[in-house]
Amino acid sequence: MVLEGHLRCAAAELPLTAGDEAHFGERGMALAATLPDLIATPAGLAYRAADHPAARISLRSSSPDAFAVVERETGTLLGTVDGARADSTVHEGAVYLHMGEQYLVESADSATRVALVTPFRGDWYTQVKRHSATVVVAERQARRLPGADLWFGEIEVTEQVVGYQRRRLSDHRPIDLVALEMPEHRFATEAVWFAPAEPPPREVLLGALHAAEHAMIGLLPLLAICDRGDIGGLSTDMHPQTGRPTVFVYDGHPGGAGIALRGFELFESWVQRTADLLRDCPCEAGCPSCVQSPKCGNLNEPLHKGAAAALLHAIDQAGRAAGHA
Repeated sequence: MVLEGHLRCAAAELPLTAGDEAHFGERGMALAATLPDLIATPAGLAYRAADHPAARISLRSSSPDAFAVVERETGTLLGTVDGARADSTVHEGAVYLHMGEQYLVESADSATRVALVTPFRGDWYTQVKRHSATVVVAERQARRLPGADLWFGEIEVTEQVVGYQRRRLSDHRPIDLVALEMPEHRFATEAVWFAPAEPPPREVLLGALHAAEHAMIGLLPLLAICDRGDIGGLSTDMHPQTGRPTVFVYDGHPGGAGIALRGFELFESWVQRTADLLRDCPCEAGCPSCVQSPKCGNLNEPLHKGAAAALLHAIDQAGRAAGHA
């Protein structure tokens, strides 16, 4: 999806020729030939529409329907929020952080895509509660490892923000949970998912999967060169399509951006490094440096650091043993 936008913008400036393969690669030029708004001319592939495609592309997000965050009293534009993340970050009642300063969201208009905020000095922050589900649309690749079955492919993600929790800044303890009525959002993307060969015991299963998901999402940017906010995840004790306890890690951008594919390709190293992270983190029950996530839709519940460490260590050791056999 990102490459398509670049191709349109380039073709609007100068027709694309064989020489542009140096910039876009063989895959990019093959994609350009399939775009309906690029037309073959004697000079090369040219953009056929009368508008400027660059005007339709945001420099700050992958979504064209971003929300503007505006300070109510002064009318100052503080920033923009990707439309896909607006429900989670600029809903009414949210505490919005900008340049180290806190603002309280007073209103968020989905029609005008404007969120009005005011300066805020309270001793609390907000975290959304979200319902998520994944449906496997197509399996592109699969690998059977000694410690887990692994897949990569296309999925459809359904997300809905159902409320937000206020937590004190001083000790992070919850104050209350406020319900929200927000629309359900669906988008297609790419994911890597795995089912462990030997799941943890039932009493710690969900906490182990959930904590492993968070830790793996936190470490993946080191391998995929992305931001943690670009990645989503879901863990379940029984996914209807795999029939087994399963952890999904997916690209947070509609259509995918290659992040999950990188995780699939480097899965063994990813698991090993995450297991090492959990082993070396000095906390006892889990902390923001290992298994807690600032964007968890389940308010970081349940989490079981010890069981997650054991799970990932078992997958890592099974792979190592098979490699030495």
